[in-house]
Amino acid sequence: MPAIPGIKIKEKVSVMDPNNLACIQKVKFIFDFFEKREWQPGEEPPLNSVIKSTVKPGDIKKLGEFLSWRMDRISQMMDILLSAHDKWAVTGKRDKVLMETASWDFNDAIKLLKEHGFNDDEFILKVEYERKWGVL
Repeated sequence: MPAIPGIKIKEKVSVMDPNNLACIQKVKFIFDFFEKREWQPGEEPPLNSVIKSTVKPGDIKKLGEFLSWRMDRISQMMDILLSAHDKWAVTGKRDKVLMETASWDFNDAIKLLKEHGFNDDEFILKVEYERKWGVL
């Protein structure tokens, strides 16, 4: 099982039983347009050179290149997830795309994205477990 930053996983990972009728797993992928979840050492968020600073033409070009790369990566991740599972609620926001489902295990989704070369810092994953009679 790949490590997920910020989440401690015990040696034995129990995956939710898909036949479990008492508990619902709600999965939400968040794909931010302008940011990655974590910037690597030496990387600088492209908006830093544009917001509240003297802007140069090269700064705009770098931002455009980043946004083009980022939108391409987001569309590839969406294609992969939508091809693998058809029960997604996909919502566009001003600065992000949300993909939500309650019918597919998040471990399978992460594994699929990793197999296609995507990293943990390219999306935000939120998982909620809800009992049919109330939130856990």
